[in-house]
Amino acid sequence: MQKISCFKKTAKLIPVALLLFSSCTKEVIVQPEPPEPSANMDVLADASSLSLASAPSSKLAGSILKVGINGHLGDLPYLATPWAKQIQMLKDRGMSYYRINVQTKSDGSASSSSDFAELQSAASAAGIKLLPMLYLRTLSFSKTEKENYSLGKTLGANFAAKYGKYFTFYNLGNDLELPLLYSNKTGEIPEHYNSVKFKLTAAYLKGMDEGIKSKDADAKTIINAGWLHYGFLKMCESYGVKFDRVGYNWYSDMEGAAAKAPYYIDDITKKLSSLFPNKPIWFTEFNYRFKALSLTNETDQNAFVTKFIAKCKANSHVKVALIYELFDEPYKSIQESKYGIIKWKIHYSSWLDKTISKTLLLNSSAD
Repeated sequence: MQKISCFKKTAKLIPVALLLFSSCTKEVIVQPEPPEPSANMDVLADASSLSLASAPSSKLAGSILKVGINGHLGDLPYLATPWAKQIQMLKDRGMSYYRINVQTKSDGSASSSSDFAELQSAASAAGIKLLPMLYLRTLSFSKTEKENYSLGKTLGANFAAKYGKYFTFYNLGNDLELPLLYSNKTGEIPEHYNSVKFKLTAAYLKGMDEGIKSKDADAKTIINAGWLHYGFLKMCESYGVKFDRVGYNWYSDMEGAAAKAPYYIDDITKKLSSLFPNKPIWFTEFNYRFKALSLTNETDQNAFVTKFIAKCKANSHVKVALIYELFDEPYKSIQESKYGIIKWKIHYSSWLDKTISKTLLLNSSAD
């Protein structure tokens, strides 16, 4: 998950110190001025009345949008809630996919193998598809491209050999572009990245993709980026990484900032379609960026999520959109603690629906 903080004047990206192998804790600092509620997101007073059912569906064959959500194998709210219950929550809200972070052991098995097996069994029984987000556990900037290629191929092949029968799609890492960016660069072009670190990362991804497909011939791989970092994905293509889907992480403050000068990107789905005309698009994360003291967070979240789903539905190039995330994680930082569509009445045994959860339930029951 890409975390963004807003301050005055500039609209530039500044990467901060990052742990390469941690997921969903990385920071991207984008400086937009806070968008006016009616300017870019149409967050109006009666936002809670927005309906997913009214969102325009694509009329092209095979272009019906699938909606899903993110979860975590190792975090407290998820460990405290039975996996079958989580899957039922997704089904009740009309969701098709559950994206789950997966750390692997050297033999390719999931580190939380018992939880992973239980989750897979529940998902299969309910007709929910899992999207594993695989950590690049053995990637090393101190090794050569050849060595990283081999390490990536081994990890990918070992995982697919054990679990390939369960999956079609594999998400290779998350926010991988962040450690490669130079300061004060947006990530739109190759010159914005450290070329040495990029080549090592791309070699690993190339190996990982080939390793997975050597054991799972039907596999489709996803590499993602966020904000304006589509340059990283274009570079991966040029390097020869044969990934099959463009993944993207997108949040409400990105939406507001991108629509303004100097970018004038009022629809990120159309921008990505133009850049990657031959690859379907998956939004691997999207949600509203909560404000610490705002009394309208839930209303604004409902407005942004419903509007963004409608935008994705209107673009036949977008196939899947995954909300970040199922449960609040109150022990994390302000920006990361409130992304859930479910909040806790009592940690972690009694929960309540946020407004967006109620909207999803309503629209699912209406289908």
